[in-house]
Amino acid sequence: MMTLKALLIFCLVSVAGLVYGNETKTGMPFSDSTYLEFRNLNYSSGNDPANLIDIFLPFQHSASTRMIVFVHGGFWSKGSKSQLPKVLIDVLVGQKGYAMASFNYHLVKDDANKFPIQIEDMKKAFAFLSQKGDSLGYDGNHFALLGASAGAHLALLYTYGHDTRKQISTVMDLFGPTDLTDSLVRQNNVVANVTINRFLGDSDPKARIARDASPIFFLNKNTGVPTLIIHGENDELVHIDQSIRLHKKLNDEGIKTQLITYPNEKHEISKSRMFDVFLKISKWLEEVY
Repeated sequence: MMTLKALLIFCLVSVAGLVYGNETKTGMPFSDSTYLEFRNLNYSSGNDPANLIDIFLPFQHSASTRMIVFVHGGFWSKGSKSQLPKVLIDVLVGQKGYAMASFNYHLVKDDANKFPIQIEDMKKAFAFLSQKGDSLGYDGNHFALLGASAGAHLALLYTYGHDTRKQISTVMDLFGPTDLTDSLVRQNNVVANVTINRFLGDSDPKARIARDASPIFFLNKNTGVPTLIIHGENDELVHIDQSIRLHKKLNDEGIKTQLITYPNEKHEISKSRMFDVFLKISKWLEEVY
């Protein structure tokens, strides 16, 4: 079980740390006091910084060590793999014995890197993680996905719509958008609409690409996996109805799910809630993974 001390440390880490972040420059494998680090590995051909990945392994790791993959947020246009909080690595890898990975993906900039290049990056990242399982020493066939905001959207979309090898065992969604055709995140929300338009390169919520980028439309009894959903009830960017509808559809399809909502919380859940948020994530992993 996670120690109370570790959980108290968790509550000091804001969700903003999952949405923004700074890149770390580290080269070859490095040994932390409680785990091994493999930073800035290139998961694709070439030397594109958008295709770098960090892997963290407990000292006692083997072919049965399960991997948790973090997908960073940032409006699909900012952020990096370094947004995975060190405290989260310390506990889940150093104390609980999971492997973890966090990767960069192409960010939308001006008219470049629009959807679906991010999903293509994810396919490459998981192919790389699968291949490296034997040589680095972890289970390269099963993964848990954890994402925040735009990262949660990508995690859900990859899981339900693009995981052709059925490697994702569970996905944990922190306030991610699930339906990019919905007026609650388009016409009725100026900031969200502008962000989505830039991501898709199309301002029409009825366009096919908006549906192709919406995880909820890919979810069915064959594609769904156990899904944890966490959302602030006063989220000003991603309306909570997005999570409520996803939770309902998961239930309708008979897929294990849990929806945790926090009254008065906005898009970046406050530090005062962090203790409970990370406790719920840890408990969920123990139950399903």
